[in-house]
Formats: sequence, C-alpha cells, structure tokens
Amino acid sequence: MKKLLFLLIFLMTCGCEINYEERDVNDLIFGETSSDAHADDFPKYHDDNPVILSLYIDNDAGGLDKVGSEYSKLWQLKKDIVVFGSVFSEEDVIKPDYFQNIWKSNASKYTDYQKYKTGWHISFDLLDGTQIDRTILCPSDVSDFYDYLEIYLYDSANVPIGVWYSHLTMDDMTENTILTSMKLTAGSKFHEIDGKIIVSVFTYDTEDDFDENGKYRGNSVYTVEVYNK
Repeated sequence: MKKLLFLLIFLMTCGCEINYEERDVNDLIFGETSSDAHADDFPKYHDDNPVILSLYIDNDAGGLDKVGSEYSKLWQLKKDIVVFGSVFSEEDVIKPDYFQNIWKSNASKYTDYQKYKTGWHISFDLLDGTQIDRTILCPSDVSDFYDYLEIYLYDSANVPIGVWYSHLTMDDMTENTILTSMKLTAGSKFHEIDGKIIVSVFTYDTEDDFDENGKYRGNSVYTVEVYNK
C-alpha cells in the first residue's frame, strides 16, 4: 500500500504550516479505502477558486500601487524591507481609501468570499546552499528562519478604522483571521541570504488545495521576487 504524509491541520480554521504523518494515500481525501484500490479510480484535483489577487504597497497619494514581478530595495540590518498588502484585485493603482474599505470592496465582488483563507509562501537560498522553503498559514510558521528574515503578519481587514494595531501572534488567531499583509525585515544574518526572496500570496478554501508535501497547488496566487539592491 502506498504511503505518504497525511494532512492534519484544519485549514478552514486558523491553521498553521502543514504537519504530516504516514497514512494511506487514498485516505488523504477520500477516507478509508481498501489496499488494492487504484489511484486512477479517483478524481484528480480540480481548482474552482475564482479569486484573482495581487500584492500592493502604499503610494504617496494614500492609495495602493500594484507590485510587479520584481521588487528591489537595499536591505539593512533590522530595517524593514517592504510591507506587502494583498487585495482581491488586479488593478495597477487603487485609489486612496482605508485598507479595510479597499479590501472588503474588492473581496465582496466574489460570492461567498468569506470562505477563502489567505496564505503565504516564502523561499530563499543561503550562500552556503541551504534552501528555505515555507508555507505560512499562521504566525508560528515563520520562527525557524527568523535570524535571516523576520516576517510579521497582519490582519489589516478586520481592525477598526483609525485604531493602531500590531502584528499577529498565535493568541490572535481565530477562524475569522485574514492574513492580509506581510512585513519583511532584514534579520541579524540577512547577509547570508543570496540576495533574492520569493514571496507568494494565495487563497484557499479546503485542504485539497495543498499537495502531499504541503505546497499550494491552486491558481489563485501572486508572486513577487524581492531583491537586495
């Protein structure tokens, strides 16, 4: 019987980076099956997620500018590199407004938009050849590479307008939390990164949006390569 690592977390609640244990491959999605069941008897993954999203940064006018496929800035020790905000939009420029209003007005264009959760993916290489590759679904998913890259997550959609707020902790996470925004800060060993960080944001609604290795496999994703200038 084929074995693989089985998805354990509850992706429809707050969730964290995907944990696994060995289990029959056919049990992953379809429940208990007999040992002689053939994989071809089961439907393949079908992505019906309609959400189109992009990453944005603040502009001087008080609105948002869409970030292209590449973003460059000089990295400095313990200084912020960039704050990305994700919006269900592909407009190049979004007119000035509070982020809460921007986020909801764009998200509400989709039926049942509340069912879609937002996740992130980070990858970068160290100069010694070590590869860092992480799916990020909650604050605890970013701790093991903190010395190189500090990542802070925010729910900028649900905070009251005009109220100061900080980055999310695990105590803040609920089933309604939306990881709208991510801040990248150069860690104490940032100089050991090879000069490029790949950042992706994506939306998902069920665990089948992730493959057996915990990687997002849907189409509702936007990716930016962040370079050290």
